Amino acid sequence: MRRLFYVADDLDTTRAVSDAVHEEGIRDHDFHVVSRDEAGLFRHRIHSAMTYHQLDVIHTGERWALAGVSVGVAAVLLLKLATPWDFSPDAIASAALVAFGGLFGAWQGGMVGLTRENYKLAPYHHELEAGRHVIMIDVPREREHDVRDLLRVRFPQVQAAGEDTTLINPFETPPRIYRQNTH
Repeated sequence: MRRLFYVADDLDTTRAVSDAVHEEGIRDHDFHVVSRDEAGLFRHRIHSAMTYHQLDVIHTGERWALAGVSVGVAAVLLLKLATPWDFSPDAIASAALVAFGGLFGAWQGGMVGLTRENYKLAPYHHELEAGRHVIMIDVPREREHDVRDLLRVRFPQVQAAGEDTTLINPFETPPRIYRQNTH
């Protein structure tokens, strides 16, 4: 799926966009709005983005899980190759150590991710700080053209701001890390 990003200046326009895309068959599950005005989104009954869309919990968790797995593998290799005593972990102990490293890394990364804005929102950070609203619409490739045309024709005041995939890539590095200040 593709994620289309749009930026709107006010909540009335955002609500109108929400209604229009819902008429086109886009469900709430595929329509999210990130705004510093959460109360305004609630009052206008606009589907707010989930916490994992706003914060970098999953992305940072994945990255730290990979680091934890690497540390676990290094620990197993160290125990197998460089121990001064006659001890070598078996396959189950090795797998448990690697799994523990990965799970501990994922947990630590998730905690760090709670303090960061989602890396996919970094290009729109200044728009959010200026009080604008970032609209994210998840569409299958075959419907992408229809949604783009709908917004271009009916809402020329809404700025097309970019596109991305809905997948979270742990190897993608944001241009800048912004500390979260939305909650």
